[in-house]
Amino acid sequence: MNYLNKTTILCALALAPFSTEAQSEQKKVETAANTITLTPQKIPVRKFYMGNSLDAGIFSTSFVTKDGASRQTTPLRFSMFLHLGYTLNYDFNKYSGFYTGVDLKNIGFIEKEAGYTTKRRVYTVGVPVGLRFGNMKKRNYFYLGAGLDLAVNYKEKIYKKRSDKTKLNEWFSSRTPLLMPYVFAGYSFDHGISVKVQYYPNSFLNRDFSESLAPGVTSYPYADYKKVNLLLFSVGFDMHYKMNKYK
Repeated sequence: MNYLNKTTILCALALAPFSTEAQSEQKKVETAANTITLTPQKIPVRKFYMGNSLDAGIFSTSFVTKDGASRQTTPLRFSMFLHLGYTLNYDFNKYSGFYTGVDLKNIGFIEKEAGYTTKRRVYTVGVPVGLRFGNMKKRNYFYLGAGLDLAVNYKEKIYKKRSDKTKLNEWFSSRTPLLMPYVFAGYSFDHGISVKVQYYPNSFLNRDFSESLAPGVTSYPYADYKKVNLLLFSVGFDMHYKMNKYK
């Protein structure tokens, strides 16, 4: 074995540990790269989204208490027009969320007494604030909250025969409170179909309202209405512009 061969062998033996270490480091880098490549990346959830809410049908009744009389439940009233809503939603996670918005509702009650039928209703513009608990992705969740309605238009019909009605229509009437707070609870099913119960703890009619019938003659048409509490049952839809994509 000549001098050159010996030198080559000695160099190879001397560099062998470094070569092994380099190969080991290369394997570590490749393993780490594969690990990074194979690990699923978490896509941030779009937590804010907007939508339209629509109470397709509202069934309403009221609990009426008059001076000197026990509380009575009034006949069921049904309305489909006009109910609109716009919502701003925020999901904390897959199982809970928050929403608010603005809506327009047609609410009121029917009263029958002494052969006469009286229908009273208001159009309100309201702001609900609610919480949701359940499956946000499948839209199966329970929700509850509170809100405040602004009474915009008041309408009243009184008749004994439908062909002979006395009608009254007033904008921002003082016959009802201007602000009407409420609480609600409901459940949403697949595709955004929901059912809801809504209750107004304050009286629907202003018993202090007065009107002049003639010079020196003042009438208080709702003076004997101690309390009128509305109770609403509604079936509606919640249509989102963009659904959340949960992993």
